[in-house]
This record gives sequence, structure tokens and C-alpha cells, in this order.
Amino acid sequence: MSDHLSAEEFETRVDEKVALMGGLCDKRTAAMLVAREFGVVELKINQIKPETGKVIFLGKVLSISDIHEFNRNDGSQGRVVNLSLGDDTGSIRVVLWDDATKLVSDEHIKVGLTLKVAGFTRDGYFGTEITVDHGGIEEVNTDIDTRISPHKISEIQPDVGDVNLVARVLDSGDVREFQRKDGSLGLVRSVILGDQTGKIRLTLWNEKAEMVIDEGDSLELINALSRERYGQVELQVGGYSVVKKSDLHVDYEETITSISDLKSGSISSITGFVTGLEEVRTFERDDGTLGKVANIYLSDQSGRVRVTLWNDHVKLIDGLDIGHKIELIDGKVKDGWNNELEINCGWGTKVNLTPLE
Repeated sequence: MSDHLSAEEFETRVDEKVALMGGLCDKRTAAMLVAREFGVVELKINQIKPETGKVIFLGKVLSISDIHEFNRNDGSQGRVVNLSLGDDTGSIRVVLWDDATKLVSDEHIKVGLTLKVAGFTRDGYFGTEITVDHGGIEEVNTDIDTRISPHKISEIQPDVGDVNLVARVLDSGDVREFQRKDGSLGLVRSVILGDQTGKIRLTLWNEKAEMVIDEGDSLELINALSRERYGQVELQVGGYSVVKKSDLHVDYEETITSISDLKSGSISSITGFVTGLEEVRTFERDDGTLGKVANIYLSDQSGRVRVTLWNDHVKLIDGLDIGHKIELIDGKVKDGWNNELEINCGWGTKVNLTPLE
């Protein structure tokens, strides 16, 4: 690993290449050309791109995934494990295959160690990845600073990996059992997180679902994955992700929308007084089970809107009367009868009732 360009030399060579080409290639293309010319490049993590080629870098182990076993097309069995390594410029995913995974199973690689990595870059599903073999990774006795820049919730886009976030728990959710295709049971939990820019749903699986989490706690996520579900961006964590409590205080204030300002297709929160009640109706689902639905009307100083309650939310109807104050969090606004807006209270909606004095 000795015959290579340093990060500073690499940047100089790239600038020289851009100047030599007289502006005919951009810096990204110049970096690829320099990397191909010199074969091995030692870089900071933020300088590593999918087209760079063979690279060398130092990074501290931030997280380690479970080792995944799979069957290849030829019938042989393979193994793969993902590491997240960071330095003072960012973080990157490192993929170990087959025999190299023994470095993890034999605990030669642990969270907190600093590694010197030589591997090849590629464009992975969640961005740039480094693939290495057994001889391309070694521990070094050096402590390096890491910079994990947390995202703001409003910045999170769908289908992104390596999402880092510190946020406040708005709703800790309940742990639920589900049955996998193989008949085994798993655990799942939906948690609502918020920061100064918005809120987002986090799904925790199995042992992570059993974490002790209370409303008001601050959670730190490292290497979470985002996806779009029902038109909303959500987060999930797997074996590659880290979820832990944080001592950082995160401010959050719920945005309450006036009824007159509601927009079709939005997820909105309102506060209003009950000004109308309809009877509870029972219906049959496609699977033959029975459900319940009821409509109520809420009013504020700007207007009046119909709210549809389903199943568990219908229980609120018992004892509900005109004049009760209700805070409705995360209702789905849609077009209803006569082109009037209505709010649908789904499984992600929280309904808070203030009793009459």
C-alpha cells in the first residue's frame, strides 16, 4: 500500500488535468482520469466517487451489519457484511465478501477501530461503496476524528442510505408481533420523530423494537434507510444501522393548520371543537372481518371540516359530545362529497381529546 498518491497530490493532479484539457473536461472526469493513470489513490472519504477506481483510505468503524448468507446461481453459498467507516469529512460503506467476513465473525473488526482500507469503488444502491477482499483491510493504531453530519428531517429524500439523524420522540409507538413467510414471529414498532424542520416515521424491527423509548427522548440514528410509503418519506433501520439515545435536546413544535388553510393531499394537524356527530357504522372488510367507521365535524375560528374516524379511533365516540375540544395530529386531507375537504384518520393519526369541564 506504499506506492500511491496522497489526497493532496491527487487534488493537485486533478486541477492540473482540468487546466491541461483547457476546460474540455470537468473536475469529476479529471478525477477519474487521474485515478486511472496512477492506479492507487489515497483519499479522504468525501473525495471518493464511484468512478475513482482503486483507493486507499483511513476510517473509523461506525457500525457493522449482520453477516448475511445467500445462495448463488451456481448453488454455492456466499456471505456478505457491510461496514460504515468515517473520517473528518464524512462516512462511506465498505462491503466484505465471503472469507473477508471472518474478520467480523472472528471479532478482528469492531466498532471504534481505525482501519486502513484498499479496495475498489462502485456505485451501490445507496451511493458510493468500497469492495475489498481479505488482504485489503488492516487495523492501524491511529485515532481519527469522525464527522457525521446529521440530516434535518426536511432534508431527507426517499431511497437514501446512510441517513444520520438526531430527533425527538413524539410518539414512542407500541411493539407488535407479525408472522414472517417462514412462519416465525418478528417484532415491529413505529415511532414518530420530530425536529425543528418537521417529523418523520421510524420503523424499528425485532430487538431494536424492544428498546426502552419514551415520548420526549432524543434518538440518534446512524445509517438509517429512507423510503417512500403512501406518499410520505419514512425511515427504517436494519442490522447495518445504529439506534441509540442521545443527550442532545431537540426542539419541536407541532404545526397546527387552520381549517380554512387545509390542502387536499396534505398530512395536517388541526385543533377544533366538536360541532357535529354521526352514528357509528359497521362494515365488512375484504377478508371478512368487521370494522367500524364514524364521522364527526370539527370547527375552529376559520371554518368547519368533516373528520372520518376508523376502528380504534371510533372508540372516541363513546361519551363524545358537542363542544369537546380535539387535537388531531397527522390526518390525511382529501377531497370529499360536493368537493368539500375532509380529514381521514388512519393508523398513523393521533387523536387527543380534551374532556368538557
